[in-house]
Amino acid sequence: MRITMISDMNDDLYDARAGRGGVDATRMAVADFGGSVLGRPVLVDALNDHNKAAEAPALAMQAYDSRADLLMDLQNSPIAAAISKVATERRKLAISTGSANPTLTRAACSKYFYHYSFDLTSIATVTANYLAGQNKRWAMIAEDTGFGRSTAAMMSPIVAAHGGEIVKSVVLPAQNAESDFSTALGDVRGLNPDVVAVFDDAAKGDAGIAFLTRAGLKATITTALLYLSDVDRVKDGYSGVVAAVPWYWNLDPAARTWSDRFASSHNGLRPTEAQAADYSATLQWLNAVKTAGTTDADAVTRALDGHKFDDMFAHGGEFRANDHLVVHDLYVAKVKVRHSSRNHMTGSRYLQASLRLPHSRAMQSARSRNSRSQNQEVFGTSPRMSITRHMMRFLVIAS
Repeated sequence: MRITMISDMNDDLYDARAGRGGVDATRMAVADFGGSVLGRPVLVDALNDHNKAAEAPALAMQAYDSRADLLMDLQNSPIAAAISKVATERRKLAISTGSANPTLTRAACSKYFYHYSFDLTSIATVTANYLAGQNKRWAMIAEDTGFGRSTAAMMSPIVAAHGGEIVKSVVLPAQNAESDFSTALGDVRGLNPDVVAVFDDAAKGDAGIAFLTRAGLKATITTALLYLSDVDRVKDGYSGVVAAVPWYWNLDPAARTWSDRFASSHNGLRPTEAQAADYSATLQWLNAVKTAGTTDADAVTRALDGHKFDDMFAHGGEFRANDHLVVHDLYVAKVKVRHSSRNHMTGSRYLQASLRLPHSRAMQSARSRNSRSQNQEVFGTSPRMSITRHMMRFLVIAS
């Protein structure tokens, strides 16, 4: 049987987040499972999507035509959405471990697609609830895209619910530059915000956050998506940034032990959350195939739907049957000032919880925004909700 990874492997941002490391993590999972299931060897191969959504449908069809039983990784939301459509047409399974768009389990949800690790609603909800409790004056800097505007729209009512206010909202061009952030900094500095939230994706987000963190603002900087590989790539650029994350390599002994194994074959580099999610999702799929006694997608989904688990990646994990969102605990992380290279982050340890966010509170703002999906006849009528159950720990990440 065959697992095909579809990811960007061009030695860039998405390759660092998952890419070739994600392929290796998936092969680790297969090896740890024993290399075979139902008496058949499991092969892991990979296709390079070049971070181009236009290429995704053909790659998915190529993989399924080559007898792939599962497509994995799918780091970019437009790529994940395109592959989800092909998976539905072919009645084959796909799992995304890095896409953020919540419509993948709402308006565009599919019986044959699972959304693993996190979504944008969960990250924005947890981050805003954590920071807004003590910080009342917020400035938001968002790119003029669906990603930027929707994240600002998610966080704003949470800030208001905590008695805070948005003292300034700045919309940047979709193709922005450091000069745009310089103008935005001039707009917000004199307002003395407690928090500056930056919603800009990919490498542009790196540049903007680095510019603001180095500008000497007294405010806490937050963002929507925080990856260890981004912290490592932009030296000191993420220092002091606070944001929710789905996982961290030094989270607990199980995560640390697995991460050390990964690092031993990757020049000391610890895995990202997407690479850890690839490992976790692969094991969950293999176990479901074993339970189902077949790789048939309909039978495997019956084994996965409602399945609860805990492993080195997910605590309180559950394959939610009504929309195929994989729910689990999230955490708030703060990036420390860089003291050493990524392969020597021995000083990083999680701290005593600064906030425990009950499941019902985390879901409140997400439920109010969720509408009925066109796929409710497949997944039922319960409300779509955010991924997080509660924040268990406050993490400090050494940059």
